[in-house]
Amino acid sequence: MPQMTSHLPHIATFVRVVEARGFTAAARRLGISTAAVSKAVTRLENSLGVKLINRTTRSISLTDDGEMYFRRCRDILWDLQEAEAAVTHARVTPRGKLRIQLPIGLGRRVILPALTQLTLRYPELCIDVDLSDRVADLVEEGIDVAVRIGEPRDSRLVVRHLANIRFVTCASPAYLRKHGMPRTPADLAKHNCVAYVVPQTGRYHDWEFLHDNQRIVFTPQGSLNVNNAEALLDVVESVGGIARVASFVAADRVRRGTLQLVLTDCIAPGPAMYIAYAQNRHLSPRVRAFVTLMEEIIPAEPPWEKEMGLPPQAAPNQVDRQAGA
Repeated sequence: MPQMTSHLPHIATFVRVVEARGFTAAARRLGISTAAVSKAVTRLENSLGVKLINRTTRSISLTDDGEMYFRRCRDILWDLQEAEAAVTHARVTPRGKLRIQLPIGLGRRVILPALTQLTLRYPELCIDVDLSDRVADLVEEGIDVAVRIGEPRDSRLVVRHLANIRFVTCASPAYLRKHGMPRTPADLAKHNCVAYVVPQTGRYHDWEFLHDNQRIVFTPQGSLNVNNAEALLDVVESVGGIARVASFVAADRVRRGTLQLVLTDCIAPGPAMYIAYAQNRHLSPRVRAFVTLMEEIIPAEPPWEKEMGLPPQAAPNQVDRQAGA
């Protein structure tokens, strides 16, 4: 640590040289001489025992070691700036690396298209997205923030409730014309109900309904069952049948009219969507920017559900709290 601390001014100068694309431009920004900038970078290279920058009379370029070192040092300097802003209550523009984990379906259908808004608002922000349904250890894996379906139980995390996911039952209009419209969950026994195969267990995912204030669980078993929600709807449209998927998965097809909702008066409350992040990321401008975006695109009443004509959900609790508390 003492060695790193003593070289911190040289590291900052090196980063500024790369960002300015030259020693002279960096010197102007730093208010020192070009010779002083060159000497600082040389001292840093000597202390590390590696060459960081290839110098010519007209331009500079990074070596492979220099490229890796620059990226890491730039992120570290940004983190230091954020730490200083946190204790001085200053506002800092989000920039640097933001590492996010998203559920595959929700990420692809809802969140990824909106992330371009962040990159346009904050050009110095670099977002790495892990699309996965696994439950990652955010602290151990260095992930800044995640969106989870179901409340996280890790006491090291702060969680923020967005909205509840609701599952809708749907079929193609042609299928319904031929086989009739189910009026109650009991009617599903007479239909080809295409099931979602849970990858971890190979079991079919149960369909849960709320009918006449009673919870009803139905286990589907169709002629063709799949372990992907989008593929389920492909089957329903091509082969024929009824499927039950998250509302955001069905929304586009319902709007286009290729699928029709059924049993809308029997929709049971679904699992909640949460934002989760480590406690020490609470004041990070990058995380705050992401949280703000999520609250814009996934309010208590998600826009895709309004467009489908579903009744409003209960408003989520907007207070951050520690998971497991």
